[in-house]
Formats: sequence, structure tokens, C-alpha cells
Amino acid sequence: ATADFARLDEPDAILICVPTPLTKHREPDLSYVENTARAIAPRLRKGQLIVLESTTYPGTTDEVLKPIFEATGLQSGRDFFLAFSPEREDPGNPDFGTSTIPKVVGGDGSDALALADALYSQLVVKTVPVSSAATAEAVKLTENIFRAVNIALVNELKVVYAAMGIDVWEVIDAAKTKPFGFMPFYPGPGLGGHCIPIDPFYLTWKAREYDIATRFIELAGQINTHMPYYVVNKLTEAVDRSGKAFTGSKILMLG
Repeated sequence: ATADFARLDEPDAILICVPTPLTKHREPDLSYVENTARAIAPRLRKGQLIVLESTTYPGTTDEVLKPIFEATGLQSGRDFFLAFSPEREDPGNPDFGTSTIPKVVGGDGSDALALADALYSQLVVKTVPVSSAATAEAVKLTENIFRAVNIALVNELKVVYAAMGIDVWEVIDAAKTKPFGFMPFYPGPGLGGHCIPIDPFYLTWKAREYDIATRFIELAGQINTHMPYYVVNKLTEAVDRSGKAFTGSKILMLG
């Protein structure tokens, strides 16, 4: 293990896993990816495999990383090999860890795909090769958008059922006994973590390049963004009903 970038010409494979946040205008911030690529480029050598794992919009590997590396005079698919394999983690899950979660792999050409597949095959229970890096990038976004949209749906149902005096948790527990066509999601104060609240907007931003409006994704974002206010209002009402006051207490909201 080393933190010395001067030794980047030693390994045969370099995996990039850095943050991909949003700007204050809710647009993709690829500065970490770009700066990492620029740090690698001066030490890039023939035969190396470079894999991006950071969640991002389809096209990042080809449109952002590839030009930075090819500016060295080396050519992707001939001198070095470029691939995308999204991180898949569920921290704290006792049933699935890094080695037991299948790994999606897409490459810039068949040779890059074969090399990336050979690398990850040594590490995980199964690899899932796809036709391109952009497809692999889309797979990761699809997984996270699926969660964001379904969480928004159940958050909306929570508000509706609460107004009707129905316990949404009881509804979900009963619904999930159906052995097909249903997957349980649960309401909460918006979205937590560093992926689900951010990743869907990478696709909405990229979709605008094709003059496509992702209204479903954006509506889900609006519902989930509103939930912390709903939860705080309900908490305030409960305190008012109890006749008690917050004395020297603070509420910590984690979003």
C-alpha cells in the first residue's frame, strides 16, 4: 500500500473510486474524477488497465477519461485499456459483501472488457459483462434511480395513508407477503447516504443533452426532498399535543 502517485506505473491495474457529488446548481461535479485522471496520465504506461468505479452519467469513461489519457500519445485499446465497473455496496448487510456481489463490467473495446473481466473474476463471485462502458454506467444509475423512485412512492403513500388514519407499515408488511410483483420499500425522512440522493440527477443532467425531460426522476426527487419538512412538522405536532417543550434540546437532521 502506498500514497505515492509516482509509483503508479508499477501496477498492471488502476481502479478509480472517487466521489462524484453535485454542484450547488445540482449538476455533476466530476472534478475528483478529472483530477485523478490527470494525476495518472503522466505515469500511464503501455499495457495498463484503468477502471473507473465512481457512479456517473453514461459516457463519462469515453468522453472524460479517455481524452485525458490519450493526450499522452497512448491509444485506448492498443496501448492501454479502459473500463467501467460500478461499485456495488450495501454497508452493514450481513448477507452480502464485496466478494459475494456480482460485478458489472463494461470496457472500451473487447480487449479492455476481457482484461477487466479477468481482474474482477479473481475477486467476486460472478462478473456480468456488458457491451460498453456507457452501458455499465447506465446499469449503476438504473439501480439507484430504482431505489430513489420507489422510496419516493412509499413516502407519498405514507402521507396519504396517515391522513386516512392507516398505518403504512402495516400495509407494507401485509403487501410484501405477495410472492411476486412486489418489493417492499419503507418511508423515512427523505433519503440518506451519499448515492441515492445524488446519482439520479446525473442522468437528468445528461438527458438534457438529448432534449429529454426526466420528469419521473425529478418528481421523485421533489417528494423525497420534502419529506424532512413533513417529518419535522409531525414531530412538532406531537410535541404540542404532549404539552411538553424542548428545553435545551437539539434535533439533528441527517439527510
